[in-house]
Amino acid sequence: MADFRLHDQIAAPFTPLKEDGEINFDLLDKYADYMVNTHFKGIFVNGSLAEGMSMTIEERKQLADAWMKAAKGRLQVVVHVGANCIKDSQELARHAEQIGVAAIAAFSPSYYKPENIDVLVDVMAAVAGAAPKTPFYYYDINFCTGVYIDQREFMQAAKGRIPTLRGLKNSSRELPASHNCTFVEGCQVLIGSDNQYLSALALGIPGVVVASYLGNLFRDMRTAYQAGQVEKAREFQIFSGLDAGSVRLPLRQLSVAEYEAMEKDFRAAGLVEIALPREQ
Repeated sequence: MADFRLHDQIAAPFTPLKEDGEINFDLLDKYADYMVNTHFKGIFVNGSLAEGMSMTIEERKQLADAWMKAAKGRLQVVVHVGANCIKDSQELARHAEQIGVAAIAAFSPSYYKPENIDVLVDVMAAVAGAAPKTPFYYYDINFCTGVYIDQREFMQAAKGRIPTLRGLKNSSRELPASHNCTFVEGCQVLIGSDNQYLSALALGIPGVVVASYLGNLFRDMRTAYQAGQVEKAREFQIFSGLDAGSVRLPLRQLSVAEYEAMEKDFRAAGLVEIALPREQ
């Protein structure tokens, strides 16, 4: 457990939906193949892009099961188990451990918010404790949860309470806070804000959880940066060929005109081909 780390490039897949809003499980095998072929080493299941908070507890379990099968051991599977009800989070954590996921993550309850770091540690300890053999990551996305904390202070306080704590998924915008967490012994930081990745690399944070169509782009960016080609890396700051379907309310589906305008912008920027699998 002490030596566990997630791979540096992890996909946050969408949840494929049918026209009636039900989950399209039939697409997951093809979707997993696509992510493997665009340089991803892991997937972050039931998070924000997956509309996890619009899913029932049973649907989230079914998705975790289905992604584990689709991954076929080729991808580290991380399951987000956060919920407003701690008992729901614990149920999801227990299930994730039973099916053998690589790690779990949870963000803070957001309706009744923890009033301070000590209470947040209590909450996360209760969630992580339901899966005592599975690495745990705190998922900080403060602009969604409304819970704003000093991340380093939280990680230091949580280390003594959560034996499985391995790191932080930071989807918040405050990069200095993420950098501060790299000084906490044993803390792996994963960046979840796509447009800050080059800045994160400059801060010594190579781990990223990114939209599933950006695998090639982010691999190219990291490769260029690590080769000292900073100007080239800046140039990387899309279309996959997979139809992930619609979204669930309260998210709004794009109109045809909006989609066509977005596609036109992508094509004009030369970003269409970059999302497609390449020969290895």
